[in-house]
Amino acid sequence: MMNALSTLLAAREVPVFNASMAGAAGVELASAVGAAGGIGMLGVTGTPDLSMLSRSGERLHNDGAVWGAGFLSFALERDMAPLHAVLAHQPAVVSLGFGGCDDAITAIRETPAVLLAQVGNADELEQAADARVDGIIVRGSEAGGHGRNDIGALPFLQLAAQHTDIPLVAAGGVTTPRGLAAVIAAGAVGAWVGTRFAVATESQFPDAARQRVIDAQCGDTVYTRVFDIAQRSSWPPHYGGRALSNEFSDTWHGREDDLERQVAATDVITADMNDARASSRFDVGPIYAGEGSAMITRVETAAEIVDDFASYRDYLHGSRF
Repeated sequence: MMNALSTLLAAREVPVFNASMAGAAGVELASAVGAAGGIGMLGVTGTPDLSMLSRSGERLHNDGAVWGAGFLSFALERDMAPLHAVLAHQPAVVSLGFGGCDDAITAIRETPAVLLAQVGNADELEQAADARVDGIIVRGSEAGGHGRNDIGALPFLQLAAQHTDIPLVAAGGVTTPRGLAAVIAAGAVGAWVGTRFAVATESQFPDAARQRVIDAQCGDTVYTRVFDIAQRSSWPPHYGGRALSNEFSDTWHGREDDLERQVAATDVITADMNDARASSRFDVGPIYAGEGSAMITRVETAAEIVDDFASYRDYLHGSRF
């Protein structure tokens, strides 16, 4: 018997979500991915503009899109208003990650939305399984953006499939139809795709960030906390972020204690980091992207990306090698 997530994905042309990347996954990307046959996700920051979030949800609902939104559980523990703003517009999916928030789980379960939990290690997997969520996003260390750095996606997916019967969505390094076929063969029902959609035409990424991802080679990412330290971010310290290496990370990665002391002593580093992000100075500001960056060679529309992923069936059935 299929559960809510399996039923939802069975009705879609391709079992892919665009990851709910704050700063990349806005209403245009979510709408385009949903229209192309995947599931479009909004990325919600820890302190979103509630009116803009509500307008995005209203548009997606009125368009009849198959969409959802991803939230930071540690932020919802402080303020549930962003979640209520989204739930008012009847999303098909809501994902939670980065901590636990029982009130959020309760609120989502009072709606028809499919509830996903993103996990990054065995302890988080056990907690999600105990909560009996509708689906578990198994995030590997090669994924871009914030998360754990404990285990790669493919071994984690196999471990999770042995541990629970809850449907699994693979996250981390799924960049091509071959990758999608691989994780489905290993037990996933779909994939949570970040970096490739981050450079899509409809993404909120600046053009300069897209080009840096396209230019990235194997080994050009780093898992680090230095960008969060510089910004005095509220991210819990056990969630670092995978980003493209740049001059700032080359200078400070491995010297986090020194950086923390300097940030505590003066506003100069924080002000420069904030300015770098606002002005697309990516020698200082971060571009969160995963190891799949090395396979991305051009900007595409979301529809082109979803259509390319659709050929995963050929790899599963052995007609392409």
